[in-house]
Amino acid sequence: MNKVIFYLLVLLSAIGIQTHAERKFIAHRGVDLKHTIAGENSLEAIRLAKRAGFQAIETDVRMTSDDSIVVMHDATLNRTCLLADGSELIDPVEIKNITWKELQKNYILKADNPAHRSRIPSLRTYLRECKKEGLLPFIEPKLIDSTGNHYRDIIRIADDIYGSGNYIITSNNRANNIIRYTLKYKEVPIMGILYQTTYPAIHELGNCIMAISATKFEPEEYDRLHLQAHHDGLLSESHADKFKHFDMINGAPVDYVSTDMLVPDYHGQGKVIKTGSHSDFGGLYVSFDIIGEAEVEMGSQKFKVSSPDKVKKVIHQVALYNETPKVDIRPVDKSTRISGVKIRQVEF
Repeated sequence: MNKVIFYLLVLLSAIGIQTHAERKFIAHRGVDLKHTIAGENSLEAIRLAKRAGFQAIETDVRMTSDDSIVVMHDATLNRTCLLADGSELIDPVEIKNITWKELQKNYILKADNPAHRSRIPSLRTYLRECKKEGLLPFIEPKLIDSTGNHYRDIIRIADDIYGSGNYIITSNNRANNIIRYTLKYKEVPIMGILYQTTYPAIHELGNCIMAISATKFEPEEYDRLHLQAHHDGLLSESHADKFKHFDMINGAPVDYVSTDMLVPDYHGQGKVIKTGSHSDFGGLYVSFDIIGEAEVEMGSQKFKVSSPDKVKKVIHQVALYNETPKVDIRPVDKSTRISGVKIRQVEF
C-alpha cells in the first residue's frame, strides 16, 4: 500500500461494525469523562450513562462523620469537588470529618458547565436514580469494617430499592470475605478482584463475578483466566480505557466491560451522524482489518496496531465530548495491508 493515509473525516458513517452483543458495559463512576461533562458519581452521570447505552454502573460508598452513607470515591473531596461558590478547595477535606448537612451546604461536584455542578448524592438517592434508568449497580464500599455493620447498612439500602440479589457488591476482597463469612450473606452477588487475591479465594465465595484485570496480566494468562472462569461457571469483568486493553477484552470471553473513557457496543442508541461532525456527547466506532503495522488516531486517542503474520481485526470505540473527531489510520510501511475500514459516529 503506497504511502496511503486514511483521513476519514469526510466519510459517511458506515454500518456493520462487529460487536459482542452478549457483553454488558459498566459506566465506571457514571459517565463523567474525568468530571468534565458531569460530576463524578453524580445523578447526571447516571443519566448520561443511560443515554450512551450502558447496561450497568459502578459507584463508591463512604460515610460522613454522622454516619450518612454517601456516594464518593476518594477519602477527600479535593479531586472531585469545589466549594459551593465554585472556587477550588485548598486544604484537604476528609469526608469522614464532615456531616451530611455540611456536605450538602458547602460543596458541589466538579463539571465544566456550572449548571451541572450538583450536590453529592446519598447512596439511597443514587440507587433510586439507577433503578429509574434501568441500570445494574455495582456498589463498592471504600471502608473496611471488620464488624460488617457498614456492609449490612449498604445491603439493606440496596435490598430496599432493588430487591435482594439484583445488584452487585464489589470490593478489594476484604469486604467480600466479611459479607460472606462474618455476615453469612450467601444471596448477595459480589465481585472479587483477582490480582489482589487468589482465584480459589474468589471462586469459593460463591455467587461471584471474577474481575480479571487487563493491566495486571499478560495476554496469554489473561485469556486463560477468562476461559477458566467460564469453565467454572463464573461471569468475568475487565476494565479498559485505552485500545491496548480493550483489544485484549475483544479477544476474550468477557461478560462485563468497565470503562471511564470508552462507549458501549453500538445497539441502536443515539443518532448516527456524519463522521467528523462536532459532538457535544457521543461515540466514535471504528473497525478495520490489518496485516502489518499502523498508527491510529481516533478522537482523543492515539495507538499503534501490529499484526505481522496474519490478518487482525481491529475494533475500538471511544467517547466524544465537545469535540470534532479525526480518524487517521497510517500504515508504517509499504508492506502493511489495511482493508474493510468501517466507521460510525453517534450523537447520544
